[in-house]
Amino acid sequence: MPRLERLIAIMIALCAVVVSSTAFAEDGKTQTVQTQKSGQVSGQVSGQVSGQVSGQNFPRDSWFAVSIAGTNCGWMHEKFEVFGDRIQTSNEIRLTLGRAGASTTVRVGWKFIESSDGTPIECEVQQVSGSEVSRTIYRFSKTEVAVDETAGGRTLSRKMPSPEGIWWTPAQVERNINARRKDGATEITYRTVDPSSGLRIVDMVSKRMGEGEAKKTIRWLTTNSAVPMPTEEEVDADGDVIISSTKMAIGDMIARRCSESQAKRSSATGGVDLIDRSMVSLAKPSPELLTARHARIAVRSTNGDALVFPASGAQRFEANPAGGLFVDIDVGRTSLVTAEELADARYLASSILIDAKDPAVIDLALRAVSSARLNETSPVADRAEALRTFVMRFIIHKDLATAFAGASAVAQSKAGDCSEHAVLLAALLRAQGIPSRVASGMVYAQEFAGKRDVFAWHMWTQAQVDGAWIDLDATLSSRSFHPGHLLMATSAQDDAQLDADFSNLLSTMGNVSIEVVHVDR
Repeated sequence: MPRLERLIAIMIALCAVVVSSTAFAEDGKTQTVQTQKSGQVSGQVSGQVSGQVSGQNFPRDSWFAVSIAGTNCGWMHEKFEVFGDRIQTSNEIRLTLGRAGASTTVRVGWKFIESSDGTPIECEVQQVSGSEVSRTIYRFSKTEVAVDETAGGRTLSRKMPSPEGIWWTPAQVERNINARRKDGATEITYRTVDPSSGLRIVDMVSKRMGEGEAKKTIRWLTTNSAVPMPTEEEVDADGDVIISSTKMAIGDMIARRCSESQAKRSSATGGVDLIDRSMVSLAKPSPELLTARHARIAVRSTNGDALVFPASGAQRFEANPAGGLFVDIDVGRTSLVTAEELADARYLASSILIDAKDPAVIDLALRAVSSARLNETSPVADRAEALRTFVMRFIIHKDLATAFAGASAVAQSKAGDCSEHAVLLAALLRAQGIPSRVASGMVYAQEFAGKRDVFAWHMWTQAQVDGAWIDLDATLSSRSFHPGHLLMATSAQDDAQLDADFSNLLSTMGNVSIEVVHVDR
């Protein structure tokens, strides 16, 4: 199963942007904030807020206990520090979450260093999940960002453009939001970056909603372009968040401000079981899905929200007049590679998760092809299937205990669940010059985690073969794919953090009902 705990951790990290960005106001004013352009030093922002740190709200050290669906599962720690003319903002989340009766712990942290005038200097992001550790360091210059990504004992270095447009650094968010609060704003719109997902630009809108339930607090509803669910905060007279809540189908996620000892005690439990809460049970068994060629499946959101599924590989869909979607999955059907996808270098590039240039990965790809009595001039479809079969046999420790490991680590450990099968196959494909990406969604299982006839979260691989995307599931022994797969997102997995392409899954987890309409053998 894919690492749902990783999605939740990243979402909490994104909500931390909300936590550190909240303001309250005293009268009915709406302001769209004109922000300072990164890399440019300006004495004034919007002619009102000085580019220099005034010292307000610095330093600060805040702890939060985190719960999901009423179950304590971890903590969040936010800190602002001043070192001479530099400001360091840091955020760390630690979650312990259940996975089909077992538990796993994931930590996601970042720190952002900037000058007192708002010029970004360096950002470091670290994720620890089980024994797997990944670290990404971004070093800013005026025109680009140097990136060093380390995981599985390997470091990849690259350059990326500076985040585009006008945006606030974390300290600017803190400083400028407080100024807007004092000006009496009731709605504040601005842009910032999310360190935990590759310095992605995030559009933020925060609206005053009235008095909070806690004493002398104001409720603010904050939305951002990275997470499909809004977060509601209660803010005290000092502008500090006392409690924040994000509604999710698997259960509300709540962060409560508290002492350090209280926060750390909240992670002592086994946490909410994400797999159990996100599985979908069928009204009647459908084992024919495992051997059929085609299936039509009705999918509805339980809260009435519109569903957004891709039409890719074997999958097509149409609106269901009764609500939701009819999804058709035809084994062997493909989708044409678009001109944009054909030009997208990410599908052949090496990344920390899919390191196609790792000598161990290259060697495995050559072994897989040669063992099938093929070579690099053999048809792409034949090589792709040979690689899929090889990965299925190569990963001998098939369980839920492995953290979301990259291909390099899996090449050494031979262990993992569907996530590790998917990224290793994607890497072997790229090592053979075959563009690839990972796919995520749900898959039918006759029995899983003590339940029968369910759809559970899953990850597989798509490859470009003869100008089309095909689906390849390396966890299957008897065939390459079956129509019991519901595709919900695809991703190039081009950095060590969570790809933005998967953020839409957060609104789908625990929020769908599934009915198998008919199956064609």
